[in-house]
Amino acid sequence: MNKLTKVGLTALASTLIVSSANAADWSIAGGASISYTNISNTSGANAFSFGDSLTFSASGDLDNGMAISTSMELDGNSMDDRKIALSSDDMGTISITSSLTAGGIGRIGDKVPNAAEEVYDITDSTDYGLASQNISSTNQLGWVSPAYNGLTVSVGYTALDAAADSSWTLEYDASSLMDGLAVGYGQAENGSTSEAETLYVTYAVGGLSIGYQDTTYDVSAASGSDEDATHIGASFAVNDDLSISVGRQDVSIGTNASDEENQGVSASYTMGSMSFTAFANKASNVGGSAGTDTEAKGVTVSFSF
Repeated sequence: MNKLTKVGLTALASTLIVSSANAADWSIAGGASISYTNISNTSGANAFSFGDSLTFSASGDLDNGMAISTSMELDGNSMDDRKIALSSDDMGTISITSSLTAGGIGRIGDKVPNAAEEVYDITDSTDYGLASQNISSTNQLGWVSPAYNGLTVSVGYTALDAAADSSWTLEYDASSLMDGLAVGYGQAENGSTSEAETLYVTYAVGGLSIGYQDTTYDVSAASGSDEDATHIGASFAVNDDLSISVGRQDVSIGTNASDEENQGVSASYTMGSMSFTAFANKASNVGGSAGTDTEAKGVTVSFSF
């Protein structure tokens, strides 16, 4: 190949690359936070922590009318949330994700409204009573349909060595029946080890949002413990910047005589690119063990840029 041909091909390739880059939308978003968290059953631990992340995103339109997008988050010193998605108005969205939900039960694992922190979080290491627990989000394939008369369908699938995690959901915006009403249902299988199902109802009017969710988690192994959970909560937007919430979750675990009881309050306040959150949670009979109680309180200030 002579030098003139090489120069011509190089120029053509450069033009194609530049054209492709110009056709895409690129963005970088960042965030940082400082937290103080006190947990009653820990001693000698540093209550202060901080986080920082950068999210790189790109999106563009294909010639066939579909859209392609990708994003990745640099969280601290590691790549965390990643996603590639292909979408259209008629097809919906097909995606593959890591540490995110591509579709399925993860979309509705907890639909009860809260201002800052879930009532079952922080107090112990296991979030009992969730249909989405133990469903892998590593390289998960998923599909989310467009909304058909308010109904959205989604599926999620994660291939594993032994068996696959799979789940599906139905989410219905019932505003045509009652303004602010939404209902949903989903099922999940964690390989051959467990099955789960969940049902939720939420209602929003003015600044008030309330929700109820019922979840069943069945373990296949005789040595495992089945779980049945009910979760109720409400949040209220005092104004555009301030929200408060309260909630309670009760979880029956196996044959334990005592139910785990989680309750908490939280609040959030936004001031431009700065936000403040605070929460106070209490877990009683943790893991179904009578008299094992934990309390957690915390505040966080976050910045976005």
